Amino acid sequence: MSHPIRNLPVVQNWSCHACGNCCRTLVGLVTDEEKRRIEALDLANDPKIPPGPWFKPVARGAYRWRLNHRREGGCVFLTSENRCRLQERFGPEVKPFVCRLFPFMLIPAGNHWRVGMRFSCPSVAGNQGRPMADTESEKDLVHLSHLLEHHVGRSADAAPAPMILTGQELSWPDACRLVDVMVEIAQDRRDRLERRLRKCLAVVRICRAGMGVRGGQLSKFLQAVRSAVEPDIPREPATLPPPDPLLGRLLFRVLLAIFARHYHDTNQASGMRRALNRVRDGWSFARGRGRVPRVNDYLDEIRFEDVEQRQGIPPEVDETLERYYTVKLNSFQFFGPPNFDRPIWDGLESLILTLPMILWLSRAMPGQPPVEAVQRAIQLVDDHFGGDAMLGLPHIRYLERTLIERGDLEKVVAWYSR
Repeated sequence: MSHPIRNLPVVQNWSCHACGNCCRTLVGLVTDEEKRRIEALDLANDPKIPPGPWFKPVARGAYRWRLNHRREGGCVFLTSENRCRLQERFGPEVKPFVCRLFPFMLIPAGNHWRVGMRFSCPSVAGNQGRPMADTESEKDLVHLSHLLEHHVGRSADAAPAPMILTGQELSWPDACRLVDVMVEIAQDRRDRLERRLRKCLAVVRICRAGMGVRGGQLSKFLQAVRSAVEPDIPREPATLPPPDPLLGRLLFRVLLAIFARHYHDTNQASGMRRALNRVRDGWSFARGRGRVPRVNDYLDEIRFEDVEQRQGIPPEVDETLERYYTVKLNSFQFFGPPNFDRPIWDGLESLILTLPMILWLSRAMPGQPPVEAVQRAIQLVDDHFGGDAMLGLPHIRYLERTLIERGDLEKVVAWYSR
């Protein structure tokens, strides 16, 4: 039985603007059935499609293949006009399901699906297109949810209950109650966005120590904790001490090096060359001195020292940031399978860690208007959040956990918001 769509990202607009970004960066995983269906099409003599192989083996569960890419980086079916040749000739139904679903994510939440979005899509980050709240958008998402249930062979209620801490389950209704309170905090415009997220961190810190309340009392308990921490959260970020100049900032920059990376030439460079480039760039970020490596197309020629000295995050960026965190929270994209099976509290902290990443990267684009710089920084960061396998590695998670347990997460949030 199909389950309903809930929590549409009503704050969000989106339509495809044929930029081709997803066709260059998305790992297009393909099932055996999809591969056979595409190979059965009349494609061999199409001048806009290169000769095969059109697929590469990956052997990842049900997805045994991925779409091959051209040497310049685009999918083999991407035309010079940034159009999918499969869709041009045969309609969207023949495309692999992961391509049809992007930039949406449908996340099972017990008796319904939640809708998330990938902000690595420029049109999502820029809030461009049709309102997600309109009837046609909802119909499209309901249709996709039916396809998803058929595609993966299970419904929303097959998802196990989430963990609030390792080994400690939380029911789906209680997860909804918890997230509703966090969304309320994130949308409270009496504060700048960075203070709202510091409030969320304070709530997490108290609840980690023990939260035995469940059911209908959970919302009241969380609201009481929210009220209790309010006087203790400094209003101005400049009043917080800076992150530790040695270990705190070092850990932040090591993690930043992962989120900042965005190369399109992955098929041109050999595996060894790519690995050497990553080591070199990672070392530069760890040192935090001299010229910032051009690890993505958006960065200006700038030095680490200049990024640290730039100040003044204008209030107009808060609307963009609020939209990003509201969608991520409401969709449950920050815990469970969408974020490497993290428990809820760990996942929430990892989501908030993206704020100083976004602000640092936007500071490294001084030639861009502030809102546009933040949108581009969100694209870069969200390209990795929940999707870059490196962020799920134990040693990377250990670095993140160390930064948080030392109390430096609140400090880097405030430091890059000052």
